[in-house]
Amino acid sequence: MVDLYQRKRNVITYILTLLVVTLFALWLRHLDIESSWQKAGMINFSFGFVLLAAYMSAQILKIARLPLISGYIIVGIIVGPYVSGFLTDDMIASFGFINDVALSFIALTAGGALHLQSLKKRRKSIILNILFLTLVVFGFVFMFFVFMGSHFSFIRNLSSVQIMAFAVLVGVVAVARSPSSAIAIISESRASGPFTETVLGVTVAMDVLIIVLFTVALTVVRIILGGSGMLDTQVFMAVSIEMAVSFFLGALLGKGISFYIDRIRHDLPLFLLFLAFGVTKISMWSDNFMISYFDIHLHLEPLLICMSAGFVVQNFSKTGTYFMESLDRVSLPVYVLFFSLAGASLNFDALRLCWLLTLCLAVVRVTGIFCATWLAGTVAGDPPLHNRSAWMAYITQAGVAIGLAQVAEREFPEIGMYLTTVILALIFVNQVAGPVTFKAVLNFLGEAKIR
Repeated sequence: MVDLYQRKRNVITYILTLLVVTLFALWLRHLDIESSWQKAGMINFSFGFVLLAAYMSAQILKIARLPLISGYIIVGIIVGPYVSGFLTDDMIASFGFINDVALSFIALTAGGALHLQSLKKRRKSIILNILFLTLVVFGFVFMFFVFMGSHFSFIRNLSSVQIMAFAVLVGVVAVARSPSSAIAIISESRASGPFTETVLGVTVAMDVLIIVLFTVALTVVRIILGGSGMLDTQVFMAVSIEMAVSFFLGALLGKGISFYIDRIRHDLPLFLLFLAFGVTKISMWSDNFMISYFDIHLHLEPLLICMSAGFVVQNFSKTGTYFMESLDRVSLPVYVLFFSLAGASLNFDALRLCWLLTLCLAVVRVTGIFCATWLAGTVAGDPPLHNRSAWMAYITQAGVAIGLAQVAEREFPEIGMYLTTVILALIFVNQVAGPVTFKAVLNFLGEAKIR
């Protein structure tokens, strides 16, 4: 009874504080700002306002059992350029470094959350889920566009060959997941158990696999659209080398983190935060350096480096528990800002242009996910209850899918605009619905410790 009363008081406090802060922000936004230092101050204020508003709104929305990141995303949508316009496109772009820090930080957390012993126990289920999710989801989406694509006005102007190429690329992007959302929901719920371990293993592994699959898809589309009729083995070799080097550097970094924890331990949460940012910046610098001085394109993937580092710390040192506790202590502001900006970046224009196609595609994708997870669980011998509800854990999509769509747009400008618009609209739907369904299934299966 006391706990319920305290919770209601906290909610009222959050509502009143949010109202005051919002009114102050609206007043400040209507002031005439001319000098550069005033503009810089407004950007810093906007940064702080979004942080506070998203956190308080998420706490209020917990009454409806919504996950915290859904609250962050909703606030991001409201303050973004498509609703209130409080954050402009330029302001969102100026916060780009937050995505760099957050993604690498989340990759550290994802690697640290993978326990080798648990993965070995669940390897059959993980492998089967990866296999069926890749084949079935791709197959459903591909067939949907091949047979139904010409009936939608948005892509009706494309030729049958272009629709075929379009179907290949959208099918591969539909396979992509969002490890950042999965990690955030698992961390918030303090979830653990065989279902959680399977979902985490599948989500992280598919984030690596999707890069290879997309490389294959680009080659196939070149053939379909009349380009080279040969598979470009050099591309596959380059991707393999980049991934191997990234994993190797990540393993070295993991050993370095373990050494730091053993010998120093001072300000570890801040050290890990700056380390995540440093990995991203050094990766970008090394790309430019190799191209400028050696004319070699060697892209070190910061997400793979950080994921590998976290995995090594967790499984090949005695510092894994302390490492994860340190990450958890600094995770709140990272998640709040990352998902708020993700919400602000969700594209309403794309959704308006092709809303009917997007909704049909979302239904087809979810149907494919349901069939794939049910088949994988049945073959692996998982509990029937898990098999019937596992689809709810794999809906979310985020940054990786956007990045893939942008690469495809540069490669194939004749279908690129259509592709990017559809993918952005699909991500809008999946990123809003996915966290809700994932938290719901963790609660339903009893693996969430915090509701």
